[in-house]
Amino acid sequence: MTFPDIQDLLGPEEFSWEVTLSGGQALEQVSDQLVRVYYTDAPEHTAFVIAAVSAHDAVGTTVPTTLAAPSGNVITLTVRHRDGNPAAGGAPFDYPVIAGEGWEGGLQTSVVQMPPAELRPAGRGAVLASEGCLVPRLKSRGLRRSKKKLRETGCRIGEVTIRKGASAKTGRVVRQSPKPGTLLGSGAEVDVVLGDGG
Repeated sequence: MTFPDIQDLLGPEEFSWEVTLSGGQALEQVSDQLVRVYYTDAPEHTAFVIAAVSAHDAVGTTVPTTLAAPSGNVITLTVRHRDGNPAAGGAPFDYPVIAGEGWEGGLQTSVVQMPPAELRPAGRGAVLASEGCLVPRLKSRGLRRSKKKLRETGCRIGEVTIRKGASAKTGRVVRQSPKPGTLLGSGAEVDVVLGDGG
């Protein structure tokens, strides 16, 4: 699930897809960032979840996106670029606007499919159930933000190595293991190396 590059202010803001559902499955809105597919004969069980695709402009600024399940088996992603950057008082974005998380998050987006499990609300972009850990991208994050992101995705911090010139307070993640996008068991550890935050 992705969208074509938005070239200017007149570009579309809404993109829709039809989700292929098996018999006995239905869509449910969980939040403005998350839609789940559940089994109609056992609504407490989740087949899989779909998270809003993130977006950024030409200089890496995050562009707000939301995801909705308006009817049937259709999902709609809204890329809110026309109102400008809310973090900068509505200043216009630098076009084109494209899918992905920008400089910090790279250009990877994910739709995670998991066996039936309870959803655990965990903030923006969280897509995991309580039984799993989807390793997030931690590069350039500080240790505190990395720990928070790991908790949100069902993981936890593992071994922390601090390079010369860095500290636990000012260092930024320069390496991690396992790599982003790896699906592990709940509470799995992610090791990080902190470098000079510059």
